[in-house]
Amino acid sequence: MARLLIIGGSDADIAAALRAREVDPAADVTVVVADAFPNYSICGLPFYLSGEVPDWRALAHRTAAEIEGHGITLRLDHTARAIDPVRRAVTVVDRDGSAQELAYDRLVIATGAVPIRPRIAGLDLPGVYTLHSMEDSFAVHARLALDPMRAAVVIGGGYIGTEMGDSVIDVCGCIDPCAASQSSTVCRGRQAF
Repeated sequence: MARLLIIGGSDADIAAALRAREVDPAADVTVVVADAFPNYSICGLPFYLSGEVPDWRALAHRTAAEIEGHGITLRLDHTARAIDPVRRAVTVVDRDGSAQELAYDRLVIATGAVPIRPRIAGLDLPGVYTLHSMEDSFAVHARLALDPMRAAVVIGGGYIGTEMGDSVIDVCGCIDPCAASQSSTVCRGRQAF
């Protein structure tokens, strides 16, 4: 029985895990996921924040239970810290800092991107958020529940930034086309969220 270890919990990782089990039902497949949300539509976060998708759970392509139902082991809230290709082992650490070594015959690494925080004064001020993970969206959502958005600045012209700009229009009803042409969206108002 082959041991397949996959680092990352996005669509690519889960698709690889499911395909491996389809090709070899006896394969021992483990997926290491840095957070508790495997196979979520991260690009759907703006739709959750705008209310278009009212329940964040609807952003899951598959639930953890569905994935595990295919015989795949999920290591949620674990990060890979070291790879030893000679011994074919990966050291993973959980949120509590406990380390464990996982052996593999085949290794897939598809961790995705890490957002870049630009060097802009004020990024650490209250009301300034990054939006890259489910946990990021929960922080923004909690803030919006306390004080609805009246103004927002979206920095970033990637998929999430573009969709967040559209969500700002849905919530605030306005957009500054000058800022939009510079890969950022601005909704004017009294208070930034």
